[in-house]
Amino acid sequence: MLLNRIENKRHRGTQISVILPAHNAEKTLRRAVESVLAAMKTVEEDAVIASRLQAEDSEKPLFEILIIENGSEDATEFTARRLEAESDGRVRLLKSEKGVSNARNRGLEEACGEWILFLDADDYLLEGAGAVLRDALHFTGTDLIVCSYEAGGQQIHLCPPGGERFAGEQVGDIIVRMIENPTRYTSVWTKLFRRDFIERQKLRFDPSLRLSEDSFFLIRYLTGCRRIRLLDRPFYHYSTDTGSVVRTWDGTKEEGYKRSLCAVQDFLKTQPPAIRQAGAGYGMMQFNLLMVREVFSLSSPLSAGEKIRTMKRIAAEEPFASAIAAYDPQRHTGARYLPFRFLKRKMAAAAAGIYTARAIQNARREGRLL
Repeated sequence: MLLNRIENKRHRGTQISVILPAHNAEKTLRRAVESVLAAMKTVEEDAVIASRLQAEDSEKPLFEILIIENGSEDATEFTARRLEAESDGRVRLLKSEKGVSNARNRGLEEACGEWILFLDADDYLLEGAGAVLRDALHFTGTDLIVCSYEAGGQQIHLCPPGGERFAGEQVGDIIVRMIENPTRYTSVWTKLFRRDFIERQKLRFDPSLRLSEDSFFLIRYLTGCRRIRLLDRPFYHYSTDTGSVVRTWDGTKEEGYKRSLCAVQDFLKTQPPAIRQAGAGYGMMQFNLLMVREVFSLSSPLSAGEKIRTMKRIAAEEPFASAIAAYDPQRHTGARYLPFRFLKRKMAAAAAGIYTARAIQNARREGRLL
């Protein structure tokens, strides 16, 4: 009983914990932190929240920023310590082992907020983010809040202008939609998670997954949700001009994508049929990522013929083979499924052409091709 009272006092009043992994981020870390500070200033000025906080615990900050430095080789830790010293207790520096999953798990262990917001060190919150977050805090009873966002210079709208609400049986509809569209929905940034929900479900990131660790965490979170809300109000900027693991060719991504897809497929075996079926679409989209970011990457040393042979080999092997076998032209429509139509028709060169074009498009968008 005493421990429960201590725990309640520790968490009372803190609304948002921002978990910010930082690895070799000396050039962008300050921008990320200052974008949160600017956004939260708007939230704190809300009279309703301010009066409620004063009644509960006036000494507890509305938000906290947890910077988790994990094995940097530049001045990231020095920058983080400066930011911590400049703050009034809102910024805390923590340490973890290398790896974004280890860093996020460390943040979850220390977080005090009712809501969890994940922020990557090379990204930042947009101007006006404070108003979005301020309004989101009033959505009591909601397990997950998903907002539209900005990727590079492009706004990604995830729902109609008025937003969407899902509850009861309708929750399954949005879960399916999100799983089948992982490149749009299954990152953990641009979302607000309930901390107590994470703890009840005993959720953590899997450090053994090098790629798509976001998806595995989010999909497990989603399947326990009873209420989900989507807002068409971008508040997060996702940077596409930095050398992240996903966007950089390294010749090792095949094993990483296979491992993460196996983890998702194993988990989905316990879910209802509609969600299990959505897993096939998820697997095909992971195959697309592997093709564009690795096999047909402009940095790949493979010849055109070798790339096609590699694509055919991977498509015939598990875990991708079962996902591709479930391709249904009536259900899986749109340009993103076009390569699978060609693969089914034994038109590998046509599928390769699509992946090559997408690799060129991404390189141009990300400033790697003028």
